[in-house]
Amino acid sequence: MYAGVDKYGGALAGEGQPRDAGAAASGLSLEEAIETAAAEETVVVDVPYSYLEDDEDPTSLVTGTSQVLLTAQLNPSSGGLMWIQQDDTHDTYKNVVAMSQMTSMLRDHDRNRCYELGIQHAIATFQATHGRAPIVLDIGTGTGLLAMFAARHGAAHVYACEMFKPMAEIATRVTADNFADKITVFAKRSTELVVSAEHGHLPQRADMLVSELFDSILLGEAVIPTLRHAREHLLAPHAVIVPERATVFAHVVESERVYRLNSVADQQLNDKGARLARNDAAWGCTGAKPALPLHIQAFDGDATALTEPTAVLSFDFTALPSGVAPLAPRTQRTEVTAVASGRPHAVFMWWEVSFDSANRVTYSTKPGAQNWQDHWVQVVFPLTPSPSTRVQAGESLSLLAHHDDLRVWFDVEKPAAAPAATPEKPPCVCGLHLLCNAERMAMLSDSSRTSALSAAVARAVETLAARRQSAPSELACLDASDGSLGALLAASHGVGHVTSIESKDVSARIFEQICDANAGAVRVLCCGCKGLLPEHLAGERAADLLVAEPFFYSMQNLPLWQALNFWLRRTALASVLAPDAVVVPARARVLAQPVVFEHLHECFGAVGDVAGFDHAFFDQFQTSYFARNFPFPVFMYPYEPAGAVVELAAWRFADAAHSVHETAAVATQQAPNAVIIWVEYELLEDERESESERLRITTGPAVTHSKQLVRFLPPAPTANASLAASFAFNALEGDMELSVAWQ
Repeated sequence: MYAGVDKYGGALAGEGQPRDAGAAASGLSLEEAIETAAAEETVVVDVPYSYLEDDEDPTSLVTGTSQVLLTAQLNPSSGGLMWIQQDDTHDTYKNVVAMSQMTSMLRDHDRNRCYELGIQHAIATFQATHGRAPIVLDIGTGTGLLAMFAARHGAAHVYACEMFKPMAEIATRVTADNFADKITVFAKRSTELVVSAEHGHLPQRADMLVSELFDSILLGEAVIPTLRHAREHLLAPHAVIVPERATVFAHVVESERVYRLNSVADQQLNDKGARLARNDAAWGCTGAKPALPLHIQAFDGDATALTEPTAVLSFDFTALPSGVAPLAPRTQRTEVTAVASGRPHAVFMWWEVSFDSANRVTYSTKPGAQNWQDHWVQVVFPLTPSPSTRVQAGESLSLLAHHDDLRVWFDVEKPAAAPAATPEKPPCVCGLHLLCNAERMAMLSDSSRTSALSAAVARAVETLAARRQSAPSELACLDASDGSLGALLAASHGVGHVTSIESKDVSARIFEQICDANAGAVRVLCCGCKGLLPEHLAGERAADLLVAEPFFYSMQNLPLWQALNFWLRRTALASVLAPDAVVVPARARVLAQPVVFEHLHECFGAVGDVAGFDHAFFDQFQTSYFARNFPFPVFMYPYEPAGAVVELAAWRFADAAHSVHETAAVATQQAPNAVIIWVEYELLEDERESESERLRITTGPAVTHSKQLVRFLPPAPTANASLAASFAFNALEGDMELSVAWQ
């Protein structure tokens, strides 16, 4: 959790600087923000302004910046995103807080207990040693919980800072409701705080630092540079640090499923030899060794532990190197013994923090070690071994753990391997890792999905060739998805004139190289749909076949948006399609299923009392979460079906985009706490097919390569209450509403 933002939805683009960054404005430029933002994010843009206080006096010029908040909406005229300014910033930030992981943290009773015991012990020890109460600094205070622990257990005063201004407002109100005179909250980064008796934020250096600056990878929230800066500028010599230490544990596993989160190596798209590689070296690319926060229990049936978990890194927060310069990458080599034979596909990692010198109070993110929560999970590091790389039970391995100020990553070597792994992350040579996150890599390596798309394209080409009484080489195809997969498949099936349109310049360049390396020429354009003419396409003629996965980089966490975006793009492309053009996929179905999550529903909503502290003001920000659609990779979260799958809406892509409004009763066998929503695509329109023969691809909960939308439900108001869902798409405005409610 970072600045009140969770890892799945509702994020803030433009608020992602390290905590030790300077005091510059927090937003990005408009161009940078729009280029990098995803549809589910709220964009924070710094807009410069200037004016003369006195029109007659040029020296009265006033300059500055103001923040503008933008949220995304589908562009109804041509697809893609358009960004709408939000006038009610409070409501927008309220949405961000409601969709964050803050509730999960506050409900993590083990975390809260460890912090309180650690703070209580540290203050008591300080008082016994120094004969006075300590001045405490809390960096990244969130709602102020750690500051209130310090105040409860005897701190003379607590100074707390929180860079995310809406959360700082919450902390100010929550701490005032509980300790009005003992806690001061600053809506600032810790690097902006000044120690000065007269004009500073802190009248003197603090005796103690309490903080929770950890993410799932431990270092990603800049705990190391933040603590080094605090030691240099904000803390007294020999100040107490809570927590004191952290240890990273890791083990090597074999898991083809995890391997495919990072690699498409050695996979052909179909029996025609098409592959997603611009050269032979790219086909075995190791990428940038991503760190993937995942609940690793979700892979229990697919993963074999090749080594026992072992400590690989340790950090003493009380004895970090002095200075504020970034740390150079460091490597710790640990010799381990294989306990099973297999291919080293990945490293699984978790950490443990210690809150006191005697290790009496510890918190671990090891699976099952603490109460279930979702704000700290294990981290998976896919490796990319060559096909011949295997380890045998009893064989020695070197597990190399690398880290710098913000990152951790791993290599696995056999002791005789040469040269030794470099601590720097290797560059990507395939290009795909520059474009694709782990879910997209898994999507591209899903052979069943690709086979269905390839079969659909082949049958569409066969149908068109028969209809036109021409060879496939005389047909024209247009791929309207990002990623050019449909274009590659069409070219592999002999279509002679293939065009692909990409939304990002770097994607267009990389996929042009990939297409050039495969048989069949493909024209790759970096453009939208608006203004596209037949003469721009390969063959300079209207397309007989329109294909899409559908996939769009900026919407990949929102399956419904991707489906609707393709519909809008298909409509905008009508002038470049032949009158009887075939569209693949042919149809989209919006599906829903009521479920009972075992734990996920506990991560959101009001918290009431937390460790004895009133959080009523925080709870005011949670009132809307039942009306939000959360994107989650549902395969990671245990649940039971509470009813059958129902269809909420459907449309044919051959039709021009039009408004849709559908309602459906959702039958339940038991009381659900959520509804999962996803999209299923029927790839071809062929009424002769039986149900079992239809070619389909899905973004449903069974797959690992797509997120689904989750709508949480309040308890049923009565025993006889029924569940109703509605789906509405306004094609004129480009907005979509999805609601699920008790009746």
